[in-house]
Amino acid sequence: MTIKNFVLGLLSNNTYLAINETNKTCFLVDPSTPSKEVAEYIETNGLKLDGILLTHGHFDHIGGVKFFKDKFGAKVYMHEEDVDFIGNPLKISRRYDKFTVDVLVGDGDELELCGSKIKVLHTPGHSLGGVCYILDNVIFCGDTIFDRSYGRTDLRGGNFCQLYESIKKILDIQGCYTLLCGHGAPTTSELERAHNPIFGDGY
Repeated sequence: MTIKNFVLGLLSNNTYLAINETNKTCFLVDPSTPSKEVAEYIETNGLKLDGILLTHGHFDHIGGVKFFKDKFGAKVYMHEEDVDFIGNPLKISRRYDKFTVDVLVGDGDELELCGSKIKVLHTPGHSLGGVCYILDNVIFCGDTIFDRSYGRTDLRGGNFCQLYESIKKILDIQGCYTLLCGHGAPTTSELERAHNPIFGDGY
């Protein structure tokens, strides 16, 4: 799979497009805004959008879902604990179009999309229904973990103790994975085991 990153929206979110170059299918992770740039990339390259995977329900990660769902007919995947954000994304004043979720995901689920198997890891702490998606040696982490940092826990559904356990759950997976975060640069599980400040004196 080829993964292309688009930095979108007021909060500079990472929206990821994972592409199977062989069968010309793709899926989106956390479409922040109704981006013409992303839509044109999909169309210009003759791709079929098979799914929209959401790591959590905060407004800056779901703002473009309805646009892409309506335009390409893709199914939306989300954890049930965050579905309530669709109608009330952090009580902000800016309007976001509502959408329906087609597949409710849970911890340990294995999705088949674009000829690949994707494992779901429930990682609450930043929100109740936060999840990560594992594809080969890559983990789409949303706002759970960042490069030598971690997600905030002061928003609705946030919990520091849960976030600590979720990050440990990610890093307990043996091997070195590339961690693709919701904001900022990518990192690796190896680097975060050594340097993530959530562990204080060490992982």
